[in-house]
Amino acid sequence: MKRYKALLITGASAGIGKELAYALAPQVENIVLVARRANKLETLAKDLSVRFGVNAYALPADLSVSGAAAQVFEKTIELVGRPPDILVNDAGVGFTGEASEIPTESEVKMITLNIESLMVLCKLALKPMYARRTGVILNVASIAGFQPGPYMAAYYATKAFALSYSEALAEEARPYGVRVLTLCPGTVDTEFHFIANSKRGYLRNLLSSSPQGVAWEAARAILLGFPDRIVPGPINKAIVFIERLLPRFVITHLAGKFLNPRK
Repeated sequence: MKRYKALLITGASAGIGKELAYALAPQVENIVLVARRANKLETLAKDLSVRFGVNAYALPADLSVSGAAAQVFEKTIELVGRPPDILVNDAGVGFTGEASEIPTESEVKMITLNIESLMVLCKLALKPMYARRTGVILNVASIAGFQPGPYMAAYYATKAFALSYSEALAEEARPYGVRVLTLCPGTVDTEFHFIANSKRGYLRNLLSSSPQGVAWEAARAILLGFPDRIVPGPINKAIVFIERLLPRFVITHLAGKFLNPRK
């Protein structure tokens, strides 16, 4: 008998989202996979169904469009007959460059995806979870959420929102038996950097984690019941700790040196 009835996961076509689908599939009866690329979702859904005996549904959607998140949630209930027991908000995007040069439309869509859709799906999921007195939400933030990020200013700000919002919800949800987890990886070896036009220098390659490893740490936290904030890898844990000790302007300056696309 599987532990959970339904999992809704966004950003499921690649990277951490895809690996989380594999990691959690043995524990759930139904998985709804959300991303923009229908062909990748359908391939993943078929593989999950064959390998784990799970009912996997491909649900193509563009969560950078306002209102799409609510439609995804409604469609999930139609597909599996109930709201999800586990919600994973993994979908996200970022852009690198000077704030004055990045197209405004691109960053507005990014904010809709990284903030609005995450918030809407959380709010829609929490009510039925509260009523059932059980449920898990995993929001994918980043160690970027702990600091400002020159040359990725808006992206870092969206991850600060995801971190702060998730930790606040965790406190609200605890009396109802519902867990809200925050995953804060560092650099992960995914296609995110290609989309963001982010340079992959020696240091960033050295610090990079695999999506499989990050996903398994998150899945373990979900299944074991702790911790509620997951920072994968000792180097990332050290970075978060050291940032608490240094003045914020120093952290911002160092981040700018690291993120500057011209260097």
